Amino acid sequence: MFRNSKSRFISFSDGVFSVILTVLVLEIRLPIGRNVLSNSWLNFGYSIIIYIAGFSLVSTYWFFHQKLFSNVKQIDGNLIVLNFYFLFFISLMPILTQLIALDPLSKVKNFIYAATYLIFNLYLWWLFDIVFRHHVITDKWGKEDSMAFQHELKVIKDTVFVGVLASAFSLLWGPTTPIILSLSPLVRSLISSRQKY
Repeated sequence: MFRNSKSRFISFSDGVFSVILTVLVLEIRLPIGRNVLSNSWLNFGYSIIIYIAGFSLVSTYWFFHQKLFSNVKQIDGNLIVLNFYFLFFISLMPILTQLIALDPLSKVKNFIYAATYLIFNLYLWWLFDIVFRHHVITDKWGKEDSMAFQHELKVIKDTVFVGVLASAFSLLWGPTTPIILSLSPLVRSLISSRQKY
């Protein structure tokens, strides 16, 4: 009987994350001229901030993905399809990074970036919930694994709040979006470590 391979599933996903992280850096345009106060250098600086935001977000999603599937013993067709959709959303990150790098002060483009981040996290929350509900029963997770997974669900709910916050602030002043989102993994880590103790 055919069984889906967990190792191939994880390897494929890791490969997609690697490509996305590589493509993000290719979106940075080098500055022209020596005047560091010129628009070219200011856009370069903002592109670096956007890159940091994009890199930290994608690497955080990779971390959540790793956590999500670490306790899953058997990969089924439903998980493969849900994972493809998750990877599709993540693969939009380089395009979104380029979108706001071209016009860093645009409220609309920053809002699109923040709203997409919010959608990523809503989908991630849903995916975690599905995996938890299905695999806690079929894979017979212990109490410790279940509690750790519920903690991760709480952290992801917090990221949804960050997405709402970034979306709202982007409408006030566009450049706050990459700043809020680049700091969100740090804030999540602080919240997560305080909740454990």
